[in-house]
Amino acid sequence: MSEVQLFHCLPIPAGSKDNVFELQALRMVLLHNIIIRGFNSLIYYSGEVEPNTPKYNAFLAYVGETISYLHHHHGNEEEKYFPFLESKMGKGSMSGNVDGHESFKAPFAAFENLYAKLRSGEAQWDLAAFRKAIYDFIPVLREHLEEEIDTFRPWQLKDKFTAEELLTFEAEMDKHVMSQVSLVKDPQYMFINADGAPHGSWFPPIPPPVAFVARQVLWHIHSSWWQFGCCDKYMKVKPQFAPYEPVMENKEAPAS
Repeated sequence: MSEVQLFHCLPIPAGSKDNVFELQALRMVLLHNIIIRGFNSLIYYSGEVEPNTPKYNAFLAYVGETISYLHHHHGNEEEKYFPFLESKMGKGSMSGNVDGHESFKAPFAAFENLYAKLRSGEAQWDLAAFRKAIYDFIPVLREHLEEEIDTFRPWQLKDKFTAEELLTFEAEMDKHVMSQVSLVKDPQYMFINADGAPHGSWFPPIPPPVAFVARQVLWHIHSSWWQFGCCDKYMKVKPQFAPYEPVMENKEAPAS
Protein backbone atom coordinates (compact mmCIF):
# COMPACT_ATOMS: atom_id res chain seq x y z
CA MET A 1 0.00 0.00 0.00
CA SER A 2 1.32 3.44 -0.91
CA GLU A 3 2.20 6.01 1.72
CA VAL A 4 -0.78 7.99 2.99
CA GLN A 5 -1.07 11.21 4.96
CA LEU A 6 -2.38 10.73 8.47
CA PHE A 7 -2.98 13.36 11.16
CA HIS A 8 -1.47 13.83 14.60
CA CYS A 9 -3.61 13.57 17.69
CA LEU A 10 -3.98 16.64 19.90
CA PRO A 11 -1.51 17.11 22.77
CA ILE A 12 -2.73 16.06 26.21
CA PRO A 13 -3.27 18.94 28.66
CA ALA A 14 -1.76 18.77 32.12
CA GLY A 15 -4.27 18.08 34.84
CA SER A 16 -6.21 15.43 36.68
CA LYS A 17 -9.52 13.79 35.85
CA ASP A 18 -10.33 14.11 39.56
CA ASN A 19 -10.31 17.91 39.37
CA VAL A 20 -13.59 18.92 37.73
CA PHE A 21 -12.08 22.13 36.31
CA GLU A 22 -9.08 20.36 34.76
CA LEU A 23 -11.27 17.47 33.60
CA GLN A 24 -13.12 19.56 31.01
CA ALA A 25 -10.21 20.27 28.66
CA LEU A 26 -8.54 16.92 29.38
CA ARG A 27 -11.65 14.90 28.51
CA MET A 28 -12.41 17.05 25.47
CA VAL A 29 -8.95 16.32 24.07
CA LEU A 30 -9.52 12.59 24.60
CA LEU A 31 -12.86 12.84 22.77
CA HIS A 32 -11.34 14.85 19.95
CA ASN A 33 -8.50 12.37 19.56
CA ILE A 34 -11.06 9.60 19.06
CA ILE A 35 -12.39 11.63 16.13
CA ILE A 36 -8.90 12.10 14.66
CA ARG A 37 -8.05 8.41 15.05
CA GLY A 38 -11.35 7.45 13.49
CA PHE A 39 -10.63 9.33 10.30
CA ASN A 40 -6.98 8.24 10.30
CA SER A 41 -8.21 4.66 10.37
CA LEU A 42 -10.55 5.29 7.42
CA ILE A 43 -7.71 6.76 5.39
CA TYR A 44 -5.37 3.90 6.23
CA TYR A 45 -7.66 0.89 5.94
CA SER A 46 -9.43 2.14 2.82
CA GLY A 47 -6.33 0.89 1.01
CA GLU A 48 -6.90 -2.67 2.24
CA VAL A 49 -10.45 -3.33 1.04
CA GLU A 50 -11.81 -4.56 -2.27
CA PRO A 51 -15.41 -3.98 -3.38
CA ASN A 52 -17.98 -6.78 -3.18
CA THR A 53 -16.21 -8.59 -0.36
CA PRO A 54 -17.25 -9.15 3.27
CA LYS A 55 -14.33 -6.99 4.44
CA TYR A 56 -15.51 -4.14 2.21
CA ASN A 57 -19.03 -4.34 3.60
CA ALA A 58 -17.67 -4.37 7.16
CA PHE A 59 -15.48 -1.37 6.35
CA LEU A 60 -18.46 0.62 5.07
CA ALA A 61 -20.37 -0.20 8.26
CA TYR A 62 -17.38 1.09 10.22
CA VAL A 63 -17.34 4.27 8.13
CA GLY A 64 -20.93 4.80 9.20
CA GLU A 65 -19.96 4.49 12.87
CA THR A 66 -17.20 7.06 12.39
CA ILE A 67 -19.65 9.51 10.83
CA SER A 68 -22.19 8.89 13.62
CA TYR A 69 -19.60 9.46 16.33
CA LEU A 70 -18.76 12.91 14.99
CA HIS A 71 -22.44 13.84 14.71
CA HIS A 72 -23.18 12.67 18.26
CA HIS A 73 -20.21 14.55 19.66
CA HIS A 74 -21.05 17.85 18.03
CA GLY A 75 -24.76 17.40 18.70
CA ASN A 76 -24.11 16.96 22.42
CA GLU A 77 -21.91 20.04 22.43
CA GLU A 78 -24.45 22.27 20.68
CA GLU A 79 -27.53 20.94 22.48
CA LYS A 80 -26.17 20.61 26.01
CA TYR A 81 -22.59 21.64 26.73
CA PHE A 82 -22.37 24.99 24.95
CA PRO A 83 -25.69 26.32 26.33
CA PHE A 84 -24.56 25.36 29.83
CA LEU A 85 -21.28 27.23 29.42
CA GLU A 86 -23.02 30.24 27.91
CA SER A 87 -25.32 30.42 30.94
CA LYS A 88 -22.38 31.81 32.91
CA MET A 89 -19.83 32.83 30.29
CA GLY A 90 -22.25 34.99 28.32
CA LYS A 91 -24.52 34.60 25.34
CA GLY A 92 -22.48 34.08 22.19
CA SER A 93 -19.36 33.00 24.04
CA MET A 94 -19.53 29.64 22.27
CA SER A 95 -20.31 31.09 18.85
CA GLY A 96 -16.72 30.58 17.71
CA ASN A 97 -17.04 26.87 18.43
CA VAL A 98 -20.32 26.64 16.52
CA ASP A 99 -18.71 28.51 13.64
CA GLY A 100 -15.93 25.93 13.79
CA HIS A 101 -18.53 23.20 13.27
CA GLU A 102 -19.84 25.08 10.25
CA SER A 103 -16.36 25.52 8.78
CA PHE A 104 -16.15 21.94 7.51
CA LYS A 105 -19.88 21.25 7.17
CA ALA A 106 -20.06 21.36 3.37
CA PRO A 107 -17.10 19.07 2.57
CA PHE A 108 -18.13 16.69 5.36
CA ALA A 109 -21.64 16.54 3.87
CA ALA A 110 -20.04 15.68 0.53
CA PHE A 111 -18.18 12.81 2.21
CA GLU A 112 -21.42 11.59 3.79
CA ASN A 113 -23.10 11.71 0.41
CA LEU A 114 -20.32 9.62 -1.12
CA TYR A 115 -20.64 7.14 1.73
CA ALA A 116 -24.40 6.86 1.23
CA LYS A 117 -23.91 6.18 -2.47
CA LEU A 118 -21.30 3.51 -1.75
CA ARG A 119 -23.65 1.80 0.71
CA SER A 120 -26.54 1.84 -1.78
CA GLY A 121 -24.38 0.76 -4.70
CA GLU A 122 -25.11 3.96 -6.60
CA ALA A 123 -21.38 4.78 -6.60
CA GLN A 124 -18.53 2.42 -7.41
CA TRP A 125 -15.56 2.10 -5.08
CA ASP A 126 -12.76 4.51 -5.96
CA LEU A 127 -9.96 4.62 -3.39
CA ALA A 128 -8.56 7.96 -4.55
CA ALA A 129 -11.99 9.61 -4.49
CA PHE A 130 -12.76 8.20 -1.04
CA ARG A 131 -9.54 9.50 0.45
CA LYS A 132 -9.87 12.85 -1.29
CA ALA A 133 -13.33 13.28 0.22
CA ILE A 134 -11.76 12.91 3.68
CA TYR A 135 -8.79 15.12 2.90
CA ASP A 136 -11.21 17.83 1.75
CA PHE A 137 -12.44 18.35 5.32
CA ILE A 138 -10.08 16.73 7.82
CA PRO A 139 -7.44 19.53 7.97
CA VAL A 140 -10.14 22.09 8.81
CA LEU A 141 -11.81 19.69 11.25
CA ARG A 142 -8.57 19.01 13.06
CA GLU A 143 -7.79 22.72 13.32
CA HIS A 144 -11.23 23.28 14.84
CA LEU A 145 -10.78 20.40 17.30
CA GLU A 146 -7.52 21.92 18.52
CA GLU A 147 -8.76 25.51 18.73
CA GLU A 148 -11.88 24.52 20.64
CA ILE A 149 -9.87 23.23 23.61
CA ASP A 150 -9.07 26.74 24.81
CA THR A 151 -12.78 27.21 25.53
CA PHE A 152 -12.58 24.62 28.33
CA ARG A 153 -9.39 25.62 30.10
CA PRO A 154 -9.62 25.46 33.91
CA TRP A 155 -8.55 29.07 34.31
CA GLN A 156 -11.50 30.10 32.11
CA LEU A 157 -14.03 28.02 34.02
CA LYS A 158 -12.89 28.92 37.53
CA ASP A 159 -13.82 32.56 36.90
CA LYS A 160 -17.43 31.65 36.09
CA PHE A 161 -18.40 28.36 37.76
CA THR A 162 -18.20 26.69 41.12
CA ALA A 163 -17.08 23.08 41.40
CA GLU A 164 -20.58 22.17 42.56
CA GLU A 165 -22.16 23.66 39.44
CA LEU A 166 -19.83 21.71 37.19
CA LEU A 167 -20.38 18.49 39.10
CA THR A 168 -24.16 18.89 38.88
CA PHE A 169 -23.90 19.39 35.13
CA GLU A 170 -21.58 16.38 34.89
CA ALA A 171 -24.30 14.18 36.37
CA GLU A 172 -26.93 15.60 34.00
CA MET A 173 -24.66 15.15 30.98
CA ASP A 174 -23.84 11.58 31.96
CA LYS A 175 -27.56 10.73 31.94
CA HIS A 176 -28.02 12.41 28.57
CA VAL A 177 -25.10 10.58 26.98
CA MET A 178 -26.11 7.22 28.44
CA SER A 179 -29.60 7.63 26.97
CA GLN A 180 -27.99 7.59 23.52
CA VAL A 181 -25.58 4.69 23.99
CA SER A 182 -25.77 1.40 22.12
CA LEU A 183 -23.78 -1.18 24.09
CA VAL A 184 -23.15 -3.24 20.94
CA LYS A 185 -21.44 -0.37 19.10
CA ASP A 186 -20.46 2.69 21.11
CA PRO A 187 -18.06 1.31 23.76
CA GLN A 188 -16.38 -0.82 21.11
CA TYR A 189 -15.82 2.14 18.80
CA MET A 190 -14.32 4.15 21.62
CA PHE A 191 -12.04 1.32 22.75
CA ILE A 192 -10.49 0.95 19.29
CA ASN A 193 -9.88 4.66 18.83
CA ALA A 194 -9.20 5.86 22.39
CA ASP A 195 -6.09 6.99 24.24
CA GLY A 196 -4.64 4.10 26.20
CA ALA A 197 -1.76 4.24 28.64
CA PRO A 198 -0.30 6.54 29.74
CA HIS A 199 -2.72 9.33 28.81
CA GLY A 200 -6.29 8.08 28.95
CA SER A 201 -6.55 4.57 30.31
CA TRP A 202 -9.45 5.81 32.48
CA PHE A 203 -11.48 6.97 29.49
CA PRO A 204 -14.15 6.11 28.53
CA PRO A 205 -15.20 5.79 32.20
CA ILE A 206 -17.12 2.55 31.75
CA PRO A 207 -17.69 0.38 34.85
CA PRO A 208 -15.43 -2.71 34.72
CA PRO A 209 -18.30 -5.23 34.47
CA VAL A 210 -19.80 -3.33 31.53
CA ALA A 211 -16.39 -3.02 29.86
CA PHE A 212 -15.87 -6.76 30.25
CA VAL A 213 -19.20 -7.56 28.60
CA ALA A 214 -18.58 -5.02 25.83
CA ARG A 215 -15.19 -6.53 25.02
CA GLN A 216 -15.77 -10.22 25.59
CA VAL A 217 -19.44 -10.77 24.67
CA LEU A 218 -21.00 -7.89 22.75
CA TRP A 219 -17.79 -7.37 20.76
CA HIS A 220 -18.61 -10.38 18.60
CA ILE A 221 -21.87 -8.94 17.27
CA HIS A 222 -19.97 -6.55 15.01
CA SER A 223 -16.43 -7.89 15.40
CA SER A 224 -15.70 -7.53 11.68
CA TRP A 225 -16.13 -3.75 12.04
CA TRP A 226 -13.67 -3.33 14.87
CA GLN A 227 -10.64 -4.61 12.93
CA PHE A 228 -10.38 -1.15 11.37
CA GLY A 229 -9.64 0.88 14.49
CA CYS A 230 -6.32 2.49 15.40
CA CYS A 231 -6.13 0.38 18.58
CA ASP A 232 -7.04 -3.11 19.72
CA LYS A 233 -9.93 -3.77 22.10
CA TYR A 234 -7.69 -2.91 25.07
CA MET A 235 -6.84 0.52 23.61
CA LYS A 236 -3.30 -0.50 22.68
CA VAL A 237 -2.33 1.49 19.61
CA LYS A 238 -1.32 -0.41 16.49
CA PRO A 239 2.25 0.19 15.26
CA GLN A 240 1.25 1.93 12.03
CA PHE A 241 -0.59 4.61 13.99
CA ALA A 242 1.93 5.04 16.80
CA PRO A 243 3.78 8.00 15.17
CA TYR A 244 0.57 10.03 15.36
CA GLU A 245 -0.15 9.46 19.04
CA PRO A 246 -0.32 12.48 21.37
CA VAL A 247 2.41 14.05 23.42
CA MET A 248 1.99 16.02 26.61
CA GLU A 249 1.04 19.62 26.03
CA ASN A 250 3.41 22.39 27.04
CA LYS A 251 0.96 25.16 27.84
CA GLU A 252 0.63 27.14 31.04
CA ALA A 253 -2.18 29.27 32.41
CA PRO A 254 -1.89 32.92 31.37
CA ALA A 255 -0.49 35.32 33.93
CA SER A 256 -3.25 36.97 35.94
